[in-house]
Amino acid sequence: MRPARAADLPALMELAQLLDSPNLPHDEAFLRRRLERSERSFRTAGPPHAEREYQFVLVGDASRVVGTSAILSKHGTKEMPHLFLRVGQETRVSASTGVRVTHTTLQLAASYDGPTELGSLVLRPDSRGRPGWPGKLLSWGRFAFIARHRDCFEKHVLAEMRAAIDGHGRSAFWDAFGRRFTGMSYTEADHRSAFDKSFVLDLFPATPFYASLLDADVAAQLGHVHDEAKPALRLLEQAGLHWIDELDPFDGGPFVAAELARAVPVRKTVFGQVADDAPPDSAEPAILSIEHGGEWNAVAMRASREADAIHVPEEGRKRLGLSPGDAVAWTPLPPARQATP
Repeated sequence: MRPARAADLPALMELAQLLDSPNLPHDEAFLRRRLERSERSFRTAGPPHAEREYQFVLVGDASRVVGTSAILSKHGTKEMPHLFLRVGQETRVSASTGVRVTHTTLQLAASYDGPTELGSLVLRPDSRGRPGWPGKLLSWGRFAFIARHRDCFEKHVLAEMRAAIDGHGRSAFWDAFGRRFTGMSYTEADHRSAFDKSFVLDLFPATPFYASLLDADVAAQLGHVHDEAKPALRLLEQAGLHWIDELDPFDGGPFVAAELARAVPVRKTVFGQVADDAPPDSAEPAILSIEHGGEWNAVAMRASREADAIHVPEEGRKRLGLSPGDAVAWTPLPPARQATP
């Protein structure tokens, strides 16, 4: 896993076609600008800012780019606010009939001083489940980078989870809700939101909306994620992120978030030196990351530590160019199976 470069644009275009989200649209001009901002961000560290975006790629055999993920150091500004539907409850009681009804409400809201956002995670289908924990490295590798550069990110981190979209690119929630107020298709609105969110604030209702007015099947899917997004959600839950009673106003998917200092991989990252000997066979998988001259690189493999002595296997030393005594960061990966709420 390494920072994306301008030369990775064709590979990112292929990956974006698999996701085509506001964070990673299948749009060459958008991705070219993203790469320019990303290269500047990696080159010159600085405090959180909407222009500081970090795009990573995962490189497999023969230097082929097989996946990507990103960190947006600040999501939610006056120019591009973080929009969400706040989920609440309202209870109505009729004294004359004794009927008591509790409604789930959806209220459009915006944040203009938002958190750091994790996004743009996509892995080629033929690379999923391969040796080396590629999905975990793409997800948790971002936290390993954040642990090294805490001042570059906000105190809270957020991720939007993709909800179910049908084979024709339609969102049942958007058709039942957003389309009624904007007249746009899901694809039109989703793509426009990548550079303009004012239309949502202008056209959506300013008052709470009862979810019970939606079709029952649509209401039942609120907060559910796309089947392909479930592994990504599980990894974020294992990292300590949780639902914060917010839904995406476009597809009804959940936002999960956490205080960055309490995120498991950030807390557990240890900075140390390469030990003389290799790890035992029983060592658990971990992310090993280094940074030289502004170039950050990470691999996932079995490694262990004793205090600040990091035991790195020979393959890891070769891939990262390490020798005993060199500086390296160790971030334990989550176990293969872990129950989540």
